Amino acid sequence: MPPSTTNSSINATELSRPDIAISYVGRFWLFLISTPLSIVCSLFVLFHLLSDRTLRHVLHNHVIIVLLFMCLIWAMTVAPATMHVYLFNIVWSQTPIFCIIWKFLDSCIYSSIAKLVAWASIERHIIIFHNKWVSTKKKRLFSHYIPLLLIVMYDVICYAIITPINDCNRKFSYSIPFCGYSSCVYNSVSFIHFESVTGGFLPSLFIGFGSFLLVLRTICQKRRFHQQVQWKKHRKMTIQLLAITSLFYILYLPPIILSTAKLFGVPSYMGSDYNLYAQFFRNYIIFLLPFTCLGTLSKVRSRIKKMFQCCYRRQRRAIIPQGIYMKTTKNNDTFQLKNDIHKT
Repeated sequence: MPPSTTNSSINATELSRPDIAISYVGRFWLFLISTPLSIVCSLFVLFHLLSDRTLRHVLHNHVIIVLLFMCLIWAMTVAPATMHVYLFNIVWSQTPIFCIIWKFLDSCIYSSIAKLVAWASIERHIIIFHNKWVSTKKKRLFSHYIPLLLIVMYDVICYAIITPINDCNRKFSYSIPFCGYSSCVYNSVSFIHFESVTGGFLPSLFIGFGSFLLVLRTICQKRRFHQQVQWKKHRKMTIQLLAITSLFYILYLPPIILSTAKLFGVPSYMGSDYNLYAQFFRNYIIFLLPFTCLGTLSKVRSRIKKMFQCCYRRQRRAIIPQGIYMKTTKNNDTFQLKNDIHKT
């Protein structure tokens, strides 16, 4: 088949693909507004958590720090590459290696974030109700650091192996995001079911029930023991988790529930239009996660107020009239402010 015929058939296939009503230009502007704000917010919250020794060593902040690093990596790599397609209708680097790395980063980071939030829903129960499990360095290693490391390493290793598999000669289309590429492993129905359970159903189950049960257990503990100091400490951790999981309740759980229902026999055409929009707006889990973390950190507010106060004071000093001068009296050592305008 001649090259022109091949290109025309590929373009016809791309045009026939179902898509959302938001144009590429509209999606570009949505990304252009969201990406820089997300990067700045991630850097600010990371600086706040890492520069303070107390916050840096608090156990429940470690998951937040890892999540923010992943959001930052995604916003600085995957988002710009996607924006390039939306603006120019062409992939930035038209090579299979670039497309595979692009797909790997998106799949790995998105899957890891969901699993990390699920782990945070479990870890809050350990920190609040079973703090003896993390009372020593050895216990913290097995109950805190190793699970955190395993979650990240699992997705990195898994998608590093899966993504490059292209023994079925999957085509690369350089005019759509991720080059329209997916690994040939997804031709296997059993693997699709395995990934749906491990990467979708189980994390959503832990996120949904873990955060709900945490609220109930925290309220019951407060009423039982009447510990006001402990309640304030636990309330902050609970509110932080609920704020983060709220993003997943809205943007992550509905499509997972729909895909799980399809595994049990619901027709594939059910919710097909919704899935198209869900695939696009799932990016806002990553965009909005830094702002959610920012809003739940109490010390951040005082730091922001201090920054604005310093800027306001500098501005006031800059606009003081030059005619003002200091006059000292030798008798009572007092200072008086006078202005040249009021001189007689």
